[in-house]
Amino acid sequence: MKLVIPRSKIDNLFKIDLSKLYFIEKQKISEVCLYIGMLILYFGSLHPWFLWPLKELYPIPAVCLLLVSYLLANSAQSGMYCRNGYLKGLMCYIVLSFYIIINGGQNVNAYIINCFSVFSVFILFKTELKTLDRVMTFIAKVFALLLLVSMFFFVAYLVGVGLPYRDTVFGDNLYSFSNYYFFMVDDRSLLAIIPRFQSVFLEPGHLGSAASVLLMTQIGRWKRWWNVTLMVACVISFSLAAYAIIIALSFLNLWVQRKNLIGKFLVVTALMGSVAVSATFYNGGDNLINNLILARLEIDEKTGDIVGNNRVDVNFEKEFDKFIATSDAFFGRDMDKIAAGSGNSGYRVFIYKHGLVGMCLVILFYGFMFTDYRDIRHLLMCICISLLIFWIRGYPLWYSNFIPIFAAVGIGSGAKVTKSSTLKRQHKDS
Repeated sequence: MKLVIPRSKIDNLFKIDLSKLYFIEKQKISEVCLYIGMLILYFGSLHPWFLWPLKELYPIPAVCLLLVSYLLANSAQSGMYCRNGYLKGLMCYIVLSFYIIINGGQNVNAYIINCFSVFSVFILFKTELKTLDRVMTFIAKVFALLLLVSMFFFVAYLVGVGLPYRDTVFGDNLYSFSNYYFFMVDDRSLLAIIPRFQSVFLEPGHLGSAASVLLMTQIGRWKRWWNVTLMVACVISFSLAAYAIIIALSFLNLWVQRKNLIGKFLVVTALMGSVAVSATFYNGGDNLINNLILARLEIDEKTGDIVGNNRVDVNFEKEFDKFIATSDAFFGRDMDKIAAGSGNSGYRVFIYKHGLVGMCLVILFYGFMFTDYRDIRHLLMCICISLLIFWIRGYPLWYSNFIPIFAAVGIGSGAKVTKSSTLKRQHKDS
């Protein structure tokens, strides 16, 4: 008996649906362009040494990729860019970003670059929530992988392995480093027994703050390898800003999840107290934890401030107190008239440069990022962390700050909205 296969089945076996393949490829390319574009924006604002040649031009290649992603996604009707209600937030960003440029007296190049930045924010606001969640996880994984390699060579450097390096500077000799390619050592820390870890970024504070803020988008996944790596990097950066953000985020997250906050607080307080007491007496206080953490938390008798709070000095504080009582407080003053290094970061530096008008625009811009919320506890957590970041760092338009915050806002609200929408559909069907 012969087995006869119909000719139609043979034709279907070798028939390829090119339109389906075309649709999949366009969507995948769109996603890759989105991921890489957002990654460039995120890292560019942190000024790693490998992006120094681009200087402030890094948004241009990033936006080119985002534009390709947007066009391909729309032509494939993939639904990647389907969010609405972004217009007010985008308009606030436009006003705020151009206000900062005008107020700073920057040249025409700044206006051109800012147009690219506006489009990048438009893409961010349009990105669908699940896609945005995947983008942030991708950035966290790439960041963690970079830090793993960097920490490996940093430990090798600490134990005395000879590694190739070159002397390098950033800006007008504002920063000078021994660049070991996978990590850098600030020349001001060369005499330290163990320098603070800063990977390939300008400052340990940049690394620590960025990693801690990124953890906002990874709540519920902190035990994954990439998030554990981010936490370890925060710890060895010895950044007080990173410590403050992580501690606040941890307790606020417990409050959001309605867990035993008081019990956890007492346990953590007891643990931190034990470590502090041990570090104070161990080896007469000459140890890593005491020198790089506890000693920086001591109160300076002259200034009455924390020793490690070097964002502004006494001279800047006096200047700020005089400034805030004048009419210049509305639009700010030129920082060039103040001694270099007297004001580095923080809310006072931002207000001094951009005035109370600039601060109000920041409040409006961030305020519109919170309008989608349904869970009041999650909303208050994001507001508290945003205020803390602005208080400590004062860089509201750095991509490494507001991209994770916006993603955390969207992801947090999206889960609630999706659940609510599903229940409504089920009720309607029944």
